[in-house]
Amino acid sequence: MTPMSLKNAILLLVVVTLCSTFSMRIFQGLDEMMGEQYWVVDTTQGDHGWYMMGLLPHVKKMPKDVVKAANTDPAVKEKHIIYAQAGDFAGNSVYGICFGIPFIMFLIWFAFILGFPDRVDPYLLPRRIFTVTVIMVCSVVVNLFLMRIAADFARDPMARIANVAGNHASLLFHNAGIWFAILFSALGTHSHSSKEVTAPDSRNWQSQADEKFSWMFTLLGVVTVLEVVLVKNKLALPDAAVDYSVWIIWVVIFMRMFGFSPKYWVKRGRGIALMIGGTLATLVVFYFLERATGTLGAGFASPILAKALGAENQNIGLSLMVSIYLIFWMEFAAAIRINGPARKAVAQKQ
Repeated sequence: MTPMSLKNAILLLVVVTLCSTFSMRIFQGLDEMMGEQYWVVDTTQGDHGWYMMGLLPHVKKMPKDVVKAANTDPAVKEKHIIYAQAGDFAGNSVYGICFGIPFIMFLIWFAFILGFPDRVDPYLLPRRIFTVTVIMVCSVVVNLFLMRIAADFARDPMARIANVAGNHASLLFHNAGIWFAILFSALGTHSHSSKEVTAPDSRNWQSQADEKFSWMFTLLGVVTVLEVVLVKNKLALPDAAVDYSVWIIWVVIFMRMFGFSPKYWVKRGRGIALMIGGTLATLVVFYFLERATGTLGAGFASPILAKALGAENQNIGLSLMVSIYLIFWMEFAAAIRINGPARKAVAQKQ
């Protein structure tokens, strides 16, 4: 398969970066709208304050001290239901992590669904644009539905978004965008055409299950040890399950992209080099971005995290930063078609 030209690869990276930045800017704008106030559910409007199929609440802004005083006063029977506060949407303190998820999402949308920039099929483009639109709608509706469930089951008047999204709504919505994109791709709904390919003959398949499983568990063992070391040295979240789940995803994608044993990996040096080099470059960019802005946290070596959680926790985002951007650059290598073995040029006979 012919690799994508450098011009198109740069174009793809620029478009994905701009779309991710715009998406994150929307979530940052929601945080800025609240300022130092809470968004609380306005139960005076509509049916319990909910509209749009009961998924989105009427909200109003109230000073934090007023809300806290009412919610802690036993004499006040009507407690305020906090919907969100500044910081629940964008997650600036770990901006590098939050930015990485839409980075992956838009790469999948543009490169693998739309075929942008050099494999846009005019015949399939309307269908694929419709697929992306459905993915967006599903992502929003499902997340609003989750928040509505949280509102029903949470007994304490706590922030609904923080309760569901782990404090950062951008993670929730963009993760859903990835999940639905993978689902629709797996179903093949974005790529049907009048020229369907013939199904493969299963009788010609050769089982390599033993080798696949042995190397998969070897890689899982490696990332398990790595995650334990990172947690022990406070370079990962204390709840290792979050970081570890991303490393497991990396293992699965790595074997799908580069093969299931070292005899395949050594032939795919370009893609692996891009995955590692791109990740290191991204870490450097976010390190300097935090120092330049003072607000957009890198997730590691972070004065923002040190101020919020203590100096011993300034690097707890490193594990997620590394694993998320390893996945992005691995997917990018596949998108620009350099994840396969390098092909030597064959001399033409005169």
